[in-house]
Amino acid sequence: MGSISGRDGYCTTGGISGRDGYCTKGDMSGCGGYCTVGGCDVYCTMGGMSRLDYCTVGEMSRRNGYCTMGGMSDRDGYSAVGDMSGRDGYCTMGGTSGRDGYCEIVGMSGRDAFCTMGGMSGRDGYGTVGGMSGHDVYCTEGGMLGHDGYCIMGGMSDRDDYCTVRGTSFRDGYWTVGCMLGRDGYCTLGGMSGRDVYGTMGGMSGRDGYSTVGGM
Repeated sequence: MGSISGRDGYCTTGGISGRDGYCTKGDMSGCGGYCTVGGCDVYCTMGGMSRLDYCTVGEMSRRNGYCTMGGMSDRDGYSAVGDMSGRDGYCTMGGTSGRDGYCEIVGMSGRDAFCTMGGMSGRDGYGTVGGMSGHDVYCTEGGMLGHDGYCIMGGMSDRDDYCTVRGTSFRDGYWTVGCMLGRDGYCTLGGMSGRDVYGTMGGMSGRDGYSTVGGM
């Protein structure tokens, strides 16, 4: 994507990935850096120094802090944005997640709500309109990655690139916005979906499209 990737370089943007560099952006990745921006051996770094962590954005992450942005992540807080994440809070933004709240953005997530944005999600809510959803989509927006980067928004992804926004997803793209997704895309918004699309909005759904808004 915009450059030449190295061996097994699944995604590169504006740079050259190193060995097994799954994603690099704007810089040379270090040895085995899965997704690096000016770093080495880190799954994703952007504008900051990372340690033994998967992703840091603009700050230093603590041990096992898989993704932090503008703040310190709690233990096993896979992603925290602007605040402290709770126990096993995989992704929080502007608030505190409850137990097993995989992702919450601005609002409270329900039980096993893998991804919510600006509202309440039900249990295992596969599709929500006006937010992030999908099956097992850990969710990110604006460059934040969840564990294994199941869903990202803003062009950054972890391994297997399950979902990208403003780009093209690889296999099993669970959620895409404004781009083409791969097979088994569970939810798309403003783009073309693959088969078994559980929820689409403003686009064409494939077979078994359980809920569509403004599309076929």
